Amino acid sequence: MLVYFETYGCTANRSDTDLMKGLAREKGHEIANSPEEADLVVVNTCTVIKKTQDRILSRLRDLKKISENLVVAGCMASAQPELLDKYLSDFYKIEPRKITDFLNNSSSCEKQIKFDNKLSIPCSPSGVIGRVQISEGCLGNCSYCITKNARGDLFSFPEKDVVEKVEELVEKGAKEIQITAQDTAAYGRDIGSDLPSLIDKITDLNKDFKIRIGMMNPFNLKDIRKEVIEMFKEKKIYNFLHLPVQSGSDRVLDLMNRNYSRNFFLETVKMFKKEIGGTVSTDFIAGFPKERDKDFKKTVDLIHKIKPDIINITRFSPRPGTKADDYKEVKSAEKKERSKKLTELRKKYGKKNKERYLGSELDVLVTKEGKKDSFIGRDKNYNPVVVHDNVSIGDEVKVKISDIHFAYLEGEKN
Repeated sequence: MLVYFETYGCTANRSDTDLMKGLAREKGHEIANSPEEADLVVVNTCTVIKKTQDRILSRLRDLKKISENLVVAGCMASAQPELLDKYLSDFYKIEPRKITDFLNNSSSCEKQIKFDNKLSIPCSPSGVIGRVQISEGCLGNCSYCITKNARGDLFSFPEKDVVEKVEELVEKGAKEIQITAQDTAAYGRDIGSDLPSLIDKITDLNKDFKIRIGMMNPFNLKDIRKEVIEMFKEKKIYNFLHLPVQSGSDRVLDLMNRNYSRNFFLETVKMFKKEIGGTVSTDFIAGFPKERDKDFKKTVDLIHKIKPDIINITRFSPRPGTKADDYKEVKSAEKKERSKKLTELRKKYGKKNKERYLGSELDVLVTKEGKKDSFIGRDKNYNPVVVHDNVSIGDEVKVKISDIHFAYLEGEKN
């Protein structure tokens, strides 16, 4: 049987798709390159904002015209099954914690693998990138987040299973391991472990690879902040901190139920910059309900203070089943204006922070093909680097930086 996969959303979703592909291959199936040639179409969905939800619904309707055998996996299947039933008919839903069940509508299905053993599914890296999900769900209860409804409470996978999955992917050619979860800082709270302990065991592997740590909720850093900062000093780990703050106003953070203060976030970023000096990435929601002008000014002030390398911006989108869905929304024009201001700051600091790299020589791991015969790689600080030379994916090369942009660096092999 030919199985086609299409994935939307976060790195955790892409990791789930890698596992589903591995399970399909283990059952003797092949991966299709297009839905038209496939016997079974699997769509791993995201529903973090309404715009994404609507785009995926439109795509699902198109795919249903192409394939009679459609499986809808991911967060929409779990958090919005009624919505899917309204727009589609004669399809199969698989929740994130039941991804190993996606072949159930196929006569070739064999016994299913338990959720807590899903890391035992053989899978291969995507090129030289291997994705390893270390936990499912989270400990938070953010007022705006539908992902909690889809993914549930924290379920950490055993350290041994995670380490073995990393080793498997590296042996199959992975040069970069992406550690992913809804909140990597929460890892292990339910099994008597923590993120630094896990990463210490992974870095002990006598293999040549690099590690990118996925996003962390500042709340769950409170007890392990010093250990996490120390963890980044390990040479295998990219100097890349993804710490979504969402707002610079403590009042709005309380409305969001984020359970940390602006000052704690600020202190954490300062510690990382002082001790590590790498890339800081953070997220903001523009126009959260009840956000006043003075709240937004505090967000702008926070950005000026920390000067993030990367700013991810989302205009507030009410999601069904969340507390914030009942809040009075900020006017659309105000959301748009605040998003525009954040975008200006994103571009300003994105480029300004890269000025220090101009003319320097960086060690770069080439991870994928770019446009117009170029290649894209990552330096130690996880900056995207466009290389205009004849290199190969997986090469580790020295690159002389000749140009900078707000989102990436550019150069030639030295």
